[in-house]
Amino acid sequence: MVNTILKEADLFCPNSVRINFTIYLIY
Repeated sequence: MVNTILKEADLFCPNSVRINFTIYLIY
């Protein structure tokens, strides 16, 4: 599930989405 979200995020907007997603996972 997380992998699919990351892949879709990469296709849509790699930088901001991935940074936000990593921050969301950390906190």
